[in-house]
Amino acid sequence: MKKKLLAALLASALAAGMLPTSACAVSSAYTSSNATLISFTDSAVTADGKYSGYEIEGTDVSITAAGTYVFSGDCDDGSITVKKGVTGVTLVLNGLTLTNADSAAITLNKTAEAALIAAAGSENTVADTAGANDENAAVKVKSGASLSLSGTGTLTACGNVKNGIKGASDAVITVDEMTLNIEAADDGLSCDDELTIKGGRVNITAGGDAVKASPDTDDTENPDTTSLGSVTISGGTITLEAAEDGVQADGDLTISGGTFAVTANGGHTTTISDEDASCKGLKAGKTLTVSGGTFTVDSADDALHANDVTVSGGTLTLASGDDAVHADNDLVVGVQGSSSTSNPKIDITASYEGLEGTTVSVYSGDIDVAASDDGVNAANSDLGERSDKYAINIAGGDLYIDAGSDGLDSNNDITMTGGKVEVYGADAMMDAAIDYDGTFTLSGGTLFGAGMEPGAGTQAYVAVGETSPSGGHGGMGGGQGMTRPDKTDGSTMTPPDGQQSGTRPEKPSGDKNGWTGGKGQSANRESALGIKEGSVITVQDASGKTLYTATALGSMSSVIFSSADIKEGETYTVLVDGASVGTATAKLGTSSSDGGSFAPGQNQNGGAQPGGVSGFGDVPQTSWFADAVKYVSENKLMNGTSTTAFSPNGNMSCGMLMTVLARYAGESTDGGTVWYEKGMNWAKNKGVSDGSAPNASITREQLAAMLYRYAGEPSVSADLSAYTDAVSISPYAEKAVEWCVAKGILSGKSATRLAPQDTATRAECAAMLQRFAAL
Repeated sequence: MKKKLLAALLASALAAGMLPTSACAVSSAYTSSNATLISFTDSAVTADGKYSGYEIEGTDVSITAAGTYVFSGDCDDGSITVKKGVTGVTLVLNGLTLTNADSAAITLNKTAEAALIAAAGSENTVADTAGANDENAAVKVKSGASLSLSGTGTLTACGNVKNGIKGASDAVITVDEMTLNIEAADDGLSCDDELTIKGGRVNITAGGDAVKASPDTDDTENPDTTSLGSVTISGGTITLEAAEDGVQADGDLTISGGTFAVTANGGHTTTISDEDASCKGLKAGKTLTVSGGTFTVDSADDALHANDVTVSGGTLTLASGDDAVHADNDLVVGVQGSSSTSNPKIDITASYEGLEGTTVSVYSGDIDVAASDDGVNAANSDLGERSDKYAINIAGGDLYIDAGSDGLDSNNDITMTGGKVEVYGADAMMDAAIDYDGTFTLSGGTLFGAGMEPGAGTQAYVAVGETSPSGGHGGMGGGQGMTRPDKTDGSTMTPPDGQQSGTRPEKPSGDKNGWTGGKGQSANRESALGIKEGSVITVQDASGKTLYTATALGSMSSVIFSSADIKEGETYTVLVDGASVGTATAKLGTSSSDGGSFAPGQNQNGGAQPGGVSGFGDVPQTSWFADAVKYVSENKLMNGTSTTAFSPNGNMSCGMLMTVLARYAGESTDGGTVWYEKGMNWAKNKGVSDGSAPNASITREQLAAMLYRYAGEPSVSADLSAYTDAVSISPYAEKAVEWCVAKGILSGKSATRLAPQDTATRAECAAMLQRFAAL
């Protein structure tokens, strides 16, 4: 870009009203009487005007005093620096292209304060180069400095070495009004302390995080202990494409307005190869609060993630390769006491789990969830399998869930006092639309789904078909209920057959059902009610009045319905495609949530089974897994998910099995930052597993592989030709499955179906462990 003539600069007639209040008073245009005009060329800098607070050395300009300085021209190697402690500075860019070969093109030194304005209609570019070795940013705001960016022109910042715009400890950066384009090798717009976006158009492409506030605490000599690491956004049109997080705030992320288009690491279809990579849409280390705005987020990792998340307003369309909205602790949707079913509006189009938090509360809003695993999950892998902290609370809103596993899944309680919930989940032995480990209390609202019946509450419900608990797996693993067996002789258990631990085979490349744990789901059952995808389900009262109509998203072996219209003791009918499939008398939830397991010959109507094995009401003496549960319980390999429930149909996670085998080997698994750490380290050291995906549900072939490696990989084979699905065994697990079948550890689910890719239940794991130990 050629140097702008002074006459052209004056003709821009930049209004004085665009200046911040801290700038000097000027007339309706910049002239030498109310500003200093500074022009760059590749070889020199010229300056003329009112303010003399500047120094020029070659093509480097230093601002040494308050004033308004207007920059134009084109320079391949130059700089603008506001000296340490200088305040009251206004930098106006009016057709400036400035690159620096050694440092930042624009720098605010420590405790300096400046307003940077892009003049109306102007195009401006600042950049560093691949040879820069100092500031690692196109624009650098040093410790304690403050920079505001505004104006109706355009600023493009190119961070070719590292960052686009970077603020250090205790620095403050504010963006308003201007069009800001950033291209960065690493982070785009970053400030350790406080970063605020009030408006304008912000377009960022970043090789790291697009927007970031992250204090430097890794600096052992000068760790940043005072910066907040906060991001606040109240307006603007913001387009972010990041290889890592779209927005990351180590502290709080607060959003009250704006229009967002965020893509993190290519979006939800991208497979993350690095387990430690963070490719989230919006992320906060403390709280993430969304009270307004329009969002389209497509992320390879979680779309929204924080310690605590509150979404009280806004319109959000989310597609995620992992959880759509994830809170390590509390997740709140809507406003308590609100009757709105439209605010906030959340449409989760793709996710592994839709809404996940230790506690999930829905007060208002219109929430649609599509999830390949659980729709709403009260869980936290760091807390283990069961905690009184887990809860799903629904008091309002309109919640529609399409889940590949459990629809509503709590590792403890569910409470519903209002709102509308229509929930679909897998119709499988361990998965259902409604699943909980504690108590489901129903006292209001409208509920349509299948799975476990409410256990308490003041509002009546109707249940037709096979209602059952799916078994406390919570979709996130666990392990607090497992302890190693006590050895009376103090010795360590050895692998069966006298085998020593062998070397670990090569990890299969790209095999999601291999070492990585996988996210497999059990196949759906054939519904006894004849409900399949597309079936129209109708609930009618005794007079034939239709109370509810829904179109099924898949197989449903039961129908549970409740609303204010349902009266205890009255009879209701469920119809599928116009034909009655059953009637039921409305009742209140009064039974325990522990019970029913759908093993052959069991009562399939739910309810605890008295006199169960080891005190577990859901393990009848006649069940096929009774002896196995007795074995793992008496040997303290596995405890129940509560004092009265074993949850035989619950999933077993990779971390749980690693922990069980470590304790089986006599290893102590107490301590660690997470409950499975000691077991995982043991499994890695012994070549039993590579330790990846500890919270993922384990498949039958993965379980076989871990037992096979523990046994030393003995060379025993079996003929699997009778099983038509033997071809689906992953290459890494072929020898392991053959050995387990030959030794009677693993048997088919039928004469022709081995189901190697099916998720292993707690009952199946108990049985295989018992058979393994008996060799």
